[in-house]
Amino acid sequence: MNRKLLLLIISLVALFSCRDNTKPKEKFVYDYEVYKTQEILLAEEDRGKGILSYKQLVDVDGKDVVILNIGGKSLSFYDLGNGAKIHDIFVDSLGKMKSFYFIGKDSIFIGCSNFRHEMELATPQALRLIDWDGNVKKIYGYEVDQDELNRYKYDINKLVAPENSAFVFCQGNIIPCETYSRSYGLLGTKESVDNPLPIGIRMATKENKYHVSKHRKYAYIKEGMYYPTNCSMLVNKSANDLPIFKYRYSPMAFEWDFENDSIIGHCFKSALVDTIMPLPQPAEFGHELPCYYGPVVYDECNQIYVSTIFFNEKIYGKIKWAILFADKDFQYIGEKFEYEYYPSETKKNLALNIRKTSDSTITAYYLKLVKTSRDYNRYIDSCRNVLQAMKQNLEDKKNALLDGCPPIKFVKSQMEIKESNYKILTIYCNDGCQGCEKGALGTLLANKEVLNKVPLYIILSAYNPEHLDSYIETTGLSYFDKVAKDSTGIMKTVAKTGLVLNPRITVVNDGMVILDTIYQALDIEDKLLPQIAGPNENSRYVLNDNGEVSIVYSYKK
Repeated sequence: MNRKLLLLIISLVALFSCRDNTKPKEKFVYDYEVYKTQEILLAEEDRGKGILSYKQLVDVDGKDVVILNIGGKSLSFYDLGNGAKIHDIFVDSLGKMKSFYFIGKDSIFIGCSNFRHEMELATPQALRLIDWDGNVKKIYGYEVDQDELNRYKYDINKLVAPENSAFVFCQGNIIPCETYSRSYGLLGTKESVDNPLPIGIRMATKENKYHVSKHRKYAYIKEGMYYPTNCSMLVNKSANDLPIFKYRYSPMAFEWDFENDSIIGHCFKSALVDTIMPLPQPAEFGHELPCYYGPVVYDECNQIYVSTIFFNEKIYGKIKWAILFADKDFQYIGEKFEYEYYPSETKKNLALNIRKTSDSTITAYYLKLVKTSRDYNRYIDSCRNVLQAMKQNLEDKKNALLDGCPPIKFVKSQMEIKESNYKILTIYCNDGCQGCEKGALGTLLANKEVLNKVPLYIILSAYNPEHLDSYIETTGLSYFDKVAKDSTGIMKTVAKTGLVLNPRITVVNDGMVILDTIYQALDIEDKLLPQIAGPNENSRYVLNDNGEVSIVYSYKK
């Protein structure tokens, strides 16, 4: 065994050791059950504008109130008791609102998107304090503790302000949730190892000053240990009113005691998975991980921590998930496979899951934590068996497709290909670069009469029949005859790419595959779109006066 491999294995053991040295607690299969629902009819002005993901459950004048971020333009306050809207604050003039935190009527923090980094550093506008009437009381700048910068050798331009960042509010401090992936480089590369950034940075609102941690983000990642960079860190608030960081690939959760600048590690591991191993090459997105952890949330009502783990549909055939439970001291107490409800908003007397249920309504599900009668050990074993069976079933299907060219084999499984020269366009429905997908669809539909007559086959890949049918209906692709439908997502699992799932083109000449690639975004317009519209990048199909297909050469976009 060479030294580099040995060091990697040792690093992995150190990274993923997750032992609970306290006295183990008895484990149960817990779940959340709904004991009450409250349907809230959105006010006319709030409909059709989109509700951004972050909500807050607060007390206003003795009433339980949920605050909604309406399209990044206004805050709307709804009384949970009767479902009525009681107030709104228009914040559109501040820029698109990404996040907010309500303390009281005279103290509401607003975090707005920052699209021009250097201008924002020079003239701060992104973080503001407003009141109930929308008056701006304070604008926060970007003064950073200079001693900390010098001591830890951090570059201020790489630390603040993270673009479009949401935040958590702890003990008068605002902690951005954004990762620094753009400054940091791809995780596990030499660049990222040589240029570590802090695990956290906080804005002390009373000082109007930023403080940075001496602890380096991803400090235990060694060169060659590749994990997806863009979705690696999640931030929430602990029972101790401290920020708690969670890495998607690690069972560990970390509280940041910022007053002492110390890190407190907690094991919060799913019983359903082993170590989430590194990828073979650097990656920005997490398409290749078999599973990944979600954020850690403190359920104040039940005084427990909950987290999630998601199982990749590219590995298991369908997306699956589980919810994990730990007590206030972070001792694991159980989990539930394929949960339905999750406490997205909690306070001392309430645990709620609030969802948009139609264009005009949201529903608040009042939750209670229950201990089911299932035997924990038997249940966990049965869930592992289900996951293993799903994985093996998908592997068998993938192996059948991978014995050759997957797009060709998939099309031939549904229809006959008579031509020796033809193309296959694979579209991964609503995955990857949305602009790239729209470009491919635009080319198809703009040339639909001619392209329906040429040897162009289309594969549409989605994870369930309902999604696929809806996609075909809304895009207008029902016009085309040569469409192979993948309603199980199998073509996504055999894409064999660390890139996002942009459209894929497969070109066959004289029965031989001469091109089979998923283009990166920069190549879509110059390479992919001409390939769809013609035999090659320098020609295009047209219909002549007789309605027959002709080829025009020297075609340039």
